Amino acid sequence: MRIDDQNDTVDEPTETGEQDATVRTGDTSAPRGPQTMAELLAEEERAGALRPLRTGEVVEGTVSRINGDEVLVDLGGRSAGILSLREADEELHPGDTIMAYVERPEGPDGHALLSLRKARRERRWLRLREMERSGEVTEVPVVEANRGGVVVDVGLRGFVPLSQLSSVGAVDRPEDPNAPPQALTDLVGRHLNVKVLEVDPRRNRLILSEKAAAQEIRRRRKAKAAAELHEGEVLEGTVTQVAGFGLFVDVGVAEGLVHRSEVTWDKSVNPLAVHQVGDAVRVRVIGIDRERDRISLSIRQLAADPWSRVGTDVRLGQDYDATITKLMPFGAFARIAEGLEGLVHVSELSTEHVADPADVVHLGDHVKVRVVGIEPERRRLSLSIRQAGR
Repeated sequence: MRIDDQNDTVDEPTETGEQDATVRTGDTSAPRGPQTMAELLAEEERAGALRPLRTGEVVEGTVSRINGDEVLVDLGGRSAGILSLREADEELHPGDTIMAYVERPEGPDGHALLSLRKARRERRWLRLREMERSGEVTEVPVVEANRGGVVVDVGLRGFVPLSQLSSVGAVDRPEDPNAPPQALTDLVGRHLNVKVLEVDPRRNRLILSEKAAAQEIRRRRKAKAAAELHEGEVLEGTVTQVAGFGLFVDVGVAEGLVHRSEVTWDKSVNPLAVHQVGDAVRVRVIGIDRERDRISLSIRQLAADPWSRVGTDVRLGQDYDATITKLMPFGAFARIAEGLEGLVHVSELSTEHVADPADVVHLGDHVKVRVVGIEPERRRLSLSIRQAGR
């Protein structure tokens, strides 16, 4: 091996004994191999460190010196920054790493002017944007009420419009049009579950919704329940809502629907009048739609099916005391036992011709009937007043 001190070159023999190409230190024309990921990241970090500071950006720095109220911050290769100790939430010490907002890239003394308070505010806005995207639900205190809704504290002041509140029902407007309704004033000091609807830092606008949060909570509860519950399970629940199509029942893990056809076996009563909000009920899980997170429940399936009595307690040709429950042009329906109703055809109402069933019987009348027909497959009973007692 030969070393040429003048040209600072090294000639190495190859395996074949030939001299390899000369490599010269400081020769920028020499070809470079592919960069590693670590080298690329290091270059990017160096480029960031050399880029001038911009107003409004949030930077990371290290506390290098504290002098009275003034904190000198090392910004890692850039010009140092200055901030006020009064903005700190906690005690600072040399060596602490902090995040600061750039108010001015260069102050009178050449140092950047920084703010901890504005950095915290900027991070809160970013956090709220993440919550808006993710649909996260958070609990917040109500700090103020006005005529249009309530103000809440999410680290920043946010607004929940009256239309997005589920904690209040109909609101009575006060005599003073500028005063907040009493129902909203009563919310001050309470905590609400809310979901972020709109985030606009430039306009300092933050809109939240309690209704959307409630819907999200219900959806998550239903999804969890749909994964945990099984058809056939018997649960204790509470009626939370009476709707036109059935009852909503809270069974603890979620809310399910008892369709009106699954409330009672008794067709002579209005199923929606059997229970009220707040009633404790026992229900059976009869269906789970995991794709739509829907749970179907039944109250009546926990009671004995009245038709199980047909053929034993209720037999063809037997007479029973009955109550008229409904009048139709073609006859009248009569209940002979709870959950068991049959039709008295107009031709079986009397030994004489009947043009209108109302001419012979009325709702609530107690009559004697005979079972003249049983159709188990269609769950139908045919009754006769004309033949009873013969």
